[in-house]
Amino acid sequence: MKRVLFVIGALGVLILAGLAGGSILERNRRVAEMQALRTALDQARFAADSCKMALSWEEQGFLAFDRRIDSLRAEMEGYEDPERGGVPQADYRAYLESFELYNDSVEVWQSRADSLRAMEAACRALVKAHNELGDSIRHKQEEMRAEGG
Repeated sequence: MKRVLFVIGALGVLILAGLAGGSILERNRRVAEMQALRTALDQARFAADSCKMALSWEEQGFLAFDRRIDSLRAEMEGYEDPERGGVPQADYRAYLESFELYNDSVEVWQSRADSLRAMEAACRALVKAHNELGDSIRHKQEEMRAEGG
C-alpha cells in the first residue's frame, strides 16, 4: 500500500513538474516572440525613417530641378515676340539652343518625377509594414493580458 501511495505521489509530482515546466517554457516562448517582434519593429522603423529622409532629399533636388526647368521655359519664351510674329531672326539660333535644352530637360524631369513617385510608394509601403508590426505587438500584448500572462 505504501508503495502504491509512493508511486501515485511520485507521478503527481512529475505531472505537476511537467505542468510547471510547460508553463515556464510557454512564457519563455512568448517572451522570445515579443523580443523578436520588437526587434523587427525597430528595424522597420529605421527603414521607414531612412526612406523618408532619402525621399525628402530627393524631393528637394527635384524641386530645384523643377525651378531650373521653369527658368529655361521662361528664357525660351523670352525669345518669342508675338508682336513680330515669333522669334526674331537674330535670336533664332539662341532660341533653338534654349528650346532643345528645355525639351531635353522635360524628358529628364518626367523620369525624375516617376522615380520620385516610386520612391514615395516604397516609403509608404515601409511605413505600412512598420505600423502593421506595431499593431501585431499590441494585439499580442492584449492577448497575453487577457490570458493572465
